Amino acid sequence: MNKRLLKLVFFLASFALLVVPSGRPAQPVYASSPGDITLEFWEQTVGEELMRTLLDKFERQNPGLHVRFQQLSSDYGLDKVITSIAADNAPDLVDLGTDTVPQFSSSGVLADITEEVAPFRDQFLLWDPVTYKGRVYGMPWLAGTRILFYNRELFARAGLNPERPPQTWRQLYEAAKAIDALGPEIYGIGLHASEQYSPWQEFLPFVWGNGGDVLNKEWTHSTLNQPAVIEALEFYQSLKPFALIQHQEQVNQLFAEGRIGIQISGSWNFSAIPHINPTLNYGIGLLPKPSDDKGTPAGFAGGQMLVIMNSSKHKEAALKLARFLASEEQAMTIVETQRNIMPTAIAAMKHPYYQSHPEQKVVFEQIRHSVAPPAHPQWIQMQERVTRMIDEVLLNDRSPREMIQKTSAEIDAIIQEPQTRGSISDTLFFGGFLLTVALISAGVWFFKRQRSGPSKASLSLSSRLTSLLFIAPWLFVFFAFSLIPLLHSFFLSFVRYNLLSSDVSFVGLRNFMEVLREPDFLRALWNTVIFAIGTIPATMALALFAAVLINVKIPFKRLYQAGLFLPVATSVIVICMVFTYLYSQDGLVNIILKWFNLPVPNPSWLLNTQWALPAIMIMNIWASFGYYVVLFLAGLQTIPTE
Repeated sequence: MNKRLLKLVFFLASFALLVVPSGRPAQPVYASSPGDITLEFWEQTVGEELMRTLLDKFERQNPGLHVRFQQLSSDYGLDKVITSIAADNAPDLVDLGTDTVPQFSSSGVLADITEEVAPFRDQFLLWDPVTYKGRVYGMPWLAGTRILFYNRELFARAGLNPERPPQTWRQLYEAAKAIDALGPEIYGIGLHASEQYSPWQEFLPFVWGNGGDVLNKEWTHSTLNQPAVIEALEFYQSLKPFALIQHQEQVNQLFAEGRIGIQISGSWNFSAIPHINPTLNYGIGLLPKPSDDKGTPAGFAGGQMLVIMNSSKHKEAALKLARFLASEEQAMTIVETQRNIMPTAIAAMKHPYYQSHPEQKVVFEQIRHSVAPPAHPQWIQMQERVTRMIDEVLLNDRSPREMIQKTSAEIDAIIQEPQTRGSISDTLFFGGFLLTVALISAGVWFFKRQRSGPSKASLSLSSRLTSLLFIAPWLFVFFAFSLIPLLHSFFLSFVRYNLLSSDVSFVGLRNFMEVLREPDFLRALWNTVIFAIGTIPATMALALFAAVLINVKIPFKRLYQAGLFLPVATSVIVICMVFTYLYSQDGLVNIILKWFNLPVPNPSWLLNTQWALPAIMIMNIWASFGYYVVLFLAGLQTIPTE
């Protein structure tokens, strides 16, 4: 190998060391003695400044223990935790929501702390979400639930007692009906739809309060198809004529503006309402029960749990940190600062804060009546089916009995789905797959070379290596970010894959067959066809029409061209925000319809199953036709004037 080749190799190796990041990001350095312990703690609930204050206090009380803290976002925090587990780089202690803990506890990635927490289990609420098959895999930390908010002024105007919130289903129905009759801009009640969490968290308390549930105690089959559940869903649908059906954020906003009489929401409203409308006269109460002599004022029991990873080398220290954060003193510090969460420590009920904040005491009382969803490993899939059931009943006026029967069958299918057993790591699976591909490629190359014979103008080994080194950066990027992910995706399409344990089980074509039988996939495919038929011809026709109009000598021609092309150069996020406002309940589109005394859709455009697709098609046409105007205009200008 000549000197030039050696210099090239040295240069490329140095460049790779500079640009390729190390496996782990740089971490802050703690001055500590050899016996000190540093805990990794990931959290997504408490503000960063407040959490750092609490952790500093913990470190002062526990010399030798240090906490390296990382704030997770609510959007991507769960993905980061799963990725860290797959990379064998998980933290010691993690803050997880009640609905996500079951899939972790069932995968064997959480530490079993049953014996360690036994002495103080009776001092805290919400143990069900962290209990799986009789074993405890986490520490209840902070709790959340939903209570009933009502507008006292609208109650008085409707002839209702402003000091007495509805306590039964019948009272809730009558109150919503009376308030809705006050005028077209006033809604009796706000109901949530087309979101991941709020629809089922708002509806299932009606089921639990009526004695129903989603699963039986053994989690062997669905119990949705029961009279108590059917009765609850039929009542829930009966509220629709007096309801604004929207996303939770819009319902909260309009309630704060004084346009909704009743809503079921969380304690975050205590801080949100004063920011939106400080003068709003509102009251709160427990959720209504079926009748005076039947049922309970059940609510949804959610919150944040502190779990210790099984891979942690400092489980005892991590449990000490979890107990410190869940203690009454630290939890109440969080509650008093944020006012959107509740402690799980039962003793906190007697804290002086609740004597001076009676509205927060109502939330605590609601938690005592609340029910946690089943801690089943597939609960997230089940809650998606329940949400779809609610949406179909509220948005499409489907029969509650029909949808309950359909959803119950889907949940039974989820329960009966065979679990991954006796699988091996996907690293071994995929490594063997790549090795097979490499061997086949090498065999094909060798076979072709033997048949064609040696080339007369073959390059020397030095020239081959030099060429290979020059294309190595491109090859690395291509293999790392294109070919390998493509092959990995192809491989995963034939297996069942556990994100947490990274185990796989070969299922052949079952995934493809399930997709083809899935109604949502077929509906999405049909909507895509309608979208293409509705947008492509309209976009081309509008673009050609605009191009012909400005293909003449007119004043400000360049300005028109730039204006038509502006939507193409605008960010998709900006376009979506603009059209979300235009299609909102108080948006420009509805204002124009009201001006001409035309009916306004309820639910609003983007939640309405009849109008959502046409609304998005109009947005797409507006955002893209400018590009084709420029193309058509360029073509028209090449036509000779003769």
